[in-house]
Amino acid sequence: MLLKVAIVGTGHMGKIHLGKLHAFKGVRVAGIVDIDPLAEREAAEAGLHVYPDLAAACADPAADFFFICTPNEVHRPIALAGLAAGKHVITEKPAMLNTGEIEEVMAAAEAAGRKFIVHQNRRWDEDYLVMKALYEDKTLGDVTFIETRVDGSRGIPGDWRRDPNRGGGMVLDWGVHLVDRLLCMVPSPVLTVYGRLSYALGAPVEDGFTIYLTFANGVEALVACTTDNYAPRAKFHMTGTRGTATVDDWEMHGKIVRRVADVEPDAIPIVAGKGMTKTMAPRIVDYAQLAKVQDNVEVLPLPRIDSDIHDFYRNAIAAAEGVTEQAVSTASVARCMRVLEAARRSHETNSVVDLSAIDSYLEA
Repeated sequence: MLLKVAIVGTGHMGKIHLGKLHAFKGVRVAGIVDIDPLAEREAAEAGLHVYPDLAAACADPAADFFFICTPNEVHRPIALAGLAAGKHVITEKPAMLNTGEIEEVMAAAEAAGRKFIVHQNRRWDEDYLVMKALYEDKTLGDVTFIETRVDGSRGIPGDWRRDPNRGGGMVLDWGVHLVDRLLCMVPSPVLTVYGRLSYALGAPVEDGFTIYLTFANGVEALVACTTDNYAPRAKFHMTGTRGTATVDDWEMHGKIVRRVADVEPDAIPIVAGKGMTKTMAPRIVDYAQLAKVQDNVEVLPLPRIDSDIHDFYRNAIAAAEGVTEQAVSTASVARCMRVLEAARRSHETNSVVDLSAIDSYLEA
């Protein structure tokens, strides 16, 4: 079966998806839609069909899919138009600007019998896949705390990310990734959300955030993003009843430090600052000596997991053909947006938001 895709919006992300879709034998690009004459000219010079407008793409029976890569604020009307025309729809993230818009498009997709899929590409990042595997395998025992974050020092880019009317700010830029992955990792309903947004850089949108979540299974999590941090912290830090694992950076440096024996030897007090401590006495660990047991702990390298973002496209194609379920369920995307909205509401009211009555765990 040959599926034909219309790319709506051929800016930076549109060009990326265009290149990746060319790699699939069962997919052909039916054409592109863009309001920029330069983008239209470039597409025509590349041999692509250029629709005069969105209505023409909707009317084209040769287009099975719309891949929406436009600015965020027009995702909703384009998705609704495509679904009404009988097209499957993929959108870039954030899928929509709020939960209400997501649920409206979900309902339209169900009524049309079409797929609505969101490009949550960070679910294929190796750091997340490794930490999720450690969680599920109980490598650290029962996980009790997870910190997941991204730190940068370059401020907010001067594009849609600075415009509150276009979904700007770090919550809809990075929160949609970090919280989404956390909700996929922890198989439990969210009980409470506490959020603080940062406006340290003076922009009209938040330049960072800190979100604290508690889950019904006892796990607690800290999700954070900064754009004014010149000394980035570990991207993942996960602690369990038997050990701790970290992913330090994008290059997958990190480690697992795990207790070996159940019975702990008594700690020897050390001089710490101007006093003594036994409780906080560090392990005698040479972190360079991997897999060597020292002071009842072993230091292990992180496992590696190969992932292929092309699997997202393969799954979307197979889901449209009806041979599998879509990997990124729209219900999970709506759930993530509800948590992000709770975090924003928490910041505005300086209070903990209780989600225990409305949240439930969803498969990815």
